[in-house]
Amino acid sequence: MKVLINRPIHPTALAELEKHATVCAAFTASTPELTEMLPSADALLLCAGYSIGAQEMAKAPRLRVIGRHGVGLDNVDVQAATEHGIPLVYTPYGPTESTAEHAFALMFAVARRLPFLDRATRAGRFGIRNQLESRGLELRGKVLGIVGFGRIGQRLAEMSRQALDMTILVYDPFLNAGTVQDLNATLVPDLCDLARQVDILSLHIPATPETHHLIDSTVIQAMGKHAILINAARGAVLDQAALVQALQEGRIYGAGIDVYDPEPPPDDNPLFALDRVVLSPHIASNTEEGRLLMGMTVVKDIVAVLEGKRPQYLANAQVWENRRQP
Repeated sequence: MKVLINRPIHPTALAELEKHATVCAAFTASTPELTEMLPSADALLLCAGYSIGAQEMAKAPRLRVIGRHGVGLDNVDVQAATEHGIPLVYTPYGPTESTAEHAFALMFAVARRLPFLDRATRAGRFGIRNQLESRGLELRGKVLGIVGFGRIGQRLAEMSRQALDMTILVYDPFLNAGTVQDLNATLVPDLCDLARQVDILSLHIPATPETHHLIDSTVIQAMGKHAILINAARGAVLDQAALVQALQEGRIYGAGIDVYDPEPPPDDNPLFALDRVVLSPHIASNTEEGRLLMGMTVVKDIVAVLEGKRPQYLANAQVWENRRQP
């Protein structure tokens, strides 16, 4: 059996996969080259950087499973996979801890303006400590608003509540007030109302047509001058132009951004010129522990499908009884 993989995964997970299948590591292949390799693949281990839809699946008659190395399914046409009888497995718990910790770290970095102060210190501007622009914010007792209260959002809430005694408000149309209350948070059904009440707004929602630019100028305008915006979800859920304008006009305190639209961001991205922004290269889940868990989870489920066994994390469960057979 042949497994096509488009990006490196944790070496331990890769070694485990090689025990069960021939691995075609197409790490430097272009998108057209990857598509040309699909017809000979029994499985596709899909990391960021490549998308597969109905057209590509139609050219891959041997493809029996797609394994998504991550939790986001925005680079897979799930309906097309189901129609083609291809099980789609993913790693819903793999990035939880790493991404939540990264969002937590971004909150501190923005509140204390750490990258700005780091650059100033390296440039010999030690006196910056005595200037108003170096003054930061304390986070203890603040109000954290979480948009999307899934595994990552819940873990961030737990960290923030236990470490900083924060009040947690939640916007999530798929949850009811009782469920959110059981998780020691309060549901706010109106997004702008939530934005008006919080000191930090952290995004943890998938990229879908419904969430495209969900955080727009209206939501950002509702935030206060001392509010912080964190995005470790997907770039497309945030209207970047609206964020840039708000930062340039001083209408919010700052932002921590890990994801962009498009990716990678162009060299002239206006966020690069703003001191009140902390940036990272879509790396929130990229820890030793997180990559190992994601890698081993997706490898285990790919191998299970290839061996005719039901996988643990199946995104399109309805496909199983009608899945492609070898």
